[in-house]
Amino acid sequence: MELNKQKIGVVGGNQGLGSWVVKFFRAQGIETRFSSRGKESEFESNRQLADWADIVILAVPISAMSNVMEEVFPSLDDKYLVDLCSVKKFVVEKYLSLRQVYSEVLPRYLSIHPMFGPSIKSFDGNVVLFNHVDGAEDLEQAFKEFFTFHKGIVKDVEYIKHDKQMGLVQGLNHFNVFVSAKTMARYNEDFEDIKSVASPPYRIFIVFYTRYVMQNPLLYADIQMRNEFVYEVVRIFRDEMNKLFDIIQTRDRDSFIDYISEMQGFFSQNEGDIEVSSHLMQKLSERLEM
Repeated sequence: MELNKQKIGVVGGNQGLGSWVVKFFRAQGIETRFSSRGKESEFESNRQLADWADIVILAVPISAMSNVMEEVFPSLDDKYLVDLCSVKKFVVEKYLSLRQVYSEVLPRYLSIHPMFGPSIKSFDGNVVLFNHVDGAEDLEQAFKEFFTFHKGIVKDVEYIKHDKQMGLVQGLNHFNVFVSAKTMARYNEDFEDIKSVASPPYRIFIVFYTRYVMQNPLLYADIQMRNEFVYEVVRIFRDEMNKLFDIIQTRDRDSFIDYISEMQGFFSQNEGDIEVSSHLMQKLSERLEM
């Protein structure tokens, strides 16, 4: 498949990752148009976009994904459908259920997850996960070659395993950040005073607390609540938090040392990242001195 001979329609292409996708494909000379709720939409409806396009990409919020897929599905016979959803199980199951309802419609389906946000300046080094394919193997191969050509990294992760992994990579990370950031806010110390005494490692934490907190919380709410594997992850987090809290409350130094030592075997396989962290801290120190 030659992507430059396809017409790509992006539902939700006026903002966020959808807007990035539109700009990215257009910059490569690929005919790309979008639909959206706003006045800037290039189509009167999502169905109209689906009628026009050869490849329909869904770049809408997680909470809207099922309804939008159902809306465009009748227009997808012999067309390609691509979802960019960051939670996969429910959206793949929605696609499979629609195949049963609209048995006369035969779309070709590809489910992928770009592991980056719309603020990136270059595709170089960014990851795209390929999670499920149904009759769209030619598009899958074309996308992989296209992304690799632009120095992206592609990886196959089956959609159930994807959601389990995202329970950690996204669910645990976001949960930890928001609880930590809320704790910092409630402690009621002057923000600039905190920054003035913070070491480079802690400044990195503050940078990311701010980055996440200042973005639209709806995306994070959907990731926490629509990925069914997040609950188990954060339940473990709560258990470990309570365990460590009890150790600190009783001032049990031996138990504290054991608590840390027990996990060192798991992280020893990742010791190379210690050097990476040192590099990041050095760079941050240089930036703060400017």
